[in-house]
Amino acid sequence: MPKPVKQKYKLSETFNAPLDYVFKWCTDFREDDNKMIGSKTERKMLEKSPERVIWRVRYKDGKGYAEGVRAVWLRPPNSWTLDTCGDGREVGEYKLKALGKTKTRLDMKFVVTYDSKDEVEDKEEWEADGVKHWKIYKKALEADLKAGRPAA
Repeated sequence: MPKPVKQKYKLSETFNAPLDYVFKWCTDFREDDNKMIGSKTERKMLEKSPERVIWRVRYKDGKGYAEGVRAVWLRPPNSWTLDTCGDGREVGEYKLKALGKTKTRLDMKFVVTYDSKDEVEDKEEWEADGVKHWKIYKKALEADLKAGRPAA
């Protein structure tokens, strides 16, 4: 049996929005969130509380369908942790930092565990894909703020 391999990835995004708005917007997980980035992944909420959000994902992969569970532990006012299982193993740490009253930076660190070195995704490609998705989230978050929509 191959030895599991851990790969670390980092992302960062800066929002033109106050920290409390960014936290609420980013942690208001919904079943249709993936549509923003064009994903066809199905999301079914299993639990949503002030401390934790858990959902099931289902999506097509090369062999049919894959399923997994996502759990997020919320640590207001400025951080949360993602843990996945079932269709891979990923842990993500999300931390917000106020850059004045109207700007907030989100720093993200991920550790993905692969079953073997042959499965490890290219660091530059993984991070570039994440940057692309977070640019979309940034645009949506800032549009919601500008339109006066509540973050959660």
